[in-house]
Amino acid sequence: MKASLLLVAVCSCLLAAPAFGQQIQAGGWSIKGSDPIQVYFKNELVTAYNAGKAEGKPFFYPVIGPTGENLTRHWPMKEGFEDEAHDHIHHRGMWYGLGNVNGLDFWHFPGDEKKKDRNFGRIIHKSMNGILVNSSGVTIKTKSDWVSHSDNAQKVCSDRRAFTFSKGEDDAVIVDTEITLVAEYGDVTIHDDKEGAWSIRVIPTLRLEGDHAKGSILNSEGMSGKEAWGKRANWVDYHGVDRAGNSVGIAIFDHPKNLRHPTWWHARHYGLFTANPFGQGNFEKETEKGAGDYTIKKGEEVTFRYRTIFHKGTSQEAEIAAEYDRYIGEEK
Repeated sequence: MKASLLLVAVCSCLLAAPAFGQQIQAGGWSIKGSDPIQVYFKNELVTAYNAGKAEGKPFFYPVIGPTGENLTRHWPMKEGFEDEAHDHIHHRGMWYGLGNVNGLDFWHFPGDEKKKDRNFGRIIHKSMNGILVNSSGVTIKTKSDWVSHSDNAQKVCSDRRAFTFSKGEDDAVIVDTEITLVAEYGDVTIHDDKEGAWSIRVIPTLRLEGDHAKGSILNSEGMSGKEAWGKRANWVDYHGVDRAGNSVGIAIFDHPKNLRHPTWWHARHYGLFTANPFGQGNFEKETEKGAGDYTIKKGEEVTFRYRTIFHKGTSQEAEIAAEYDRYIGEEK
């Protein structure tokens, strides 16, 4: 399931990804569209990058797994799925967000009646830093600004993102993510909060509880089910079945060079799947609130890397533990 990151064909442009709406392709991979930018493999949709102008942060939706089924919840992007819970409207496909940065909430959306006491932020897609396509995969590079929702001129920080999509063993979809938070406008304090950071809302059949739940959770430490919530681990894997009944799973790997590796996991029974290095005071009862705070000094930056694998079979069948070992060995 090893992913190749050698990418040679380069196109750099604003959010209108392929120039003049043309398709960019190499080998079996191609992209088309502007917002969203759609990623295809052998003419089959893999995912789409949505700038999230109305939603307040960029996200990927849908994400089509190795069986041809979408593995992220459709709602609220798409209606008509009676098995889906209409909760947590801010959970959109696959995304990055944080609950408290310099006092602003970049996780929830304004208008949430349960969050009236919060001051909200917006993550605004600013530009494309490059799109790379070849037979090994597709890389999308972006730049975003983190600003106050009430005053977009009040800038908190910026980020650079790179997402590489490739294929692995047994048609697995591999997403290598690199997110660099930049204290471009002043000091940036990410406060201890359980909400964040690299996140997926899974389909109902991967949930642990509910009318349609057929899922399980396993982490690298051997913990399973609800026991994995708030624990530190190298990786976590949700596995169960897709809507067609095929055995599938989603694994996220925390890179060993990440801040506070191994990270804590906000892995919930209802389908929220998040790697969060900033929630220590929320996850560990013996730790004081605020233990997860982290400040990036003006002019400095911090980078996080994750690998996400949408795979067939259980954690054992997909050899997730061995895949993690290969992942951390790629830079040695």
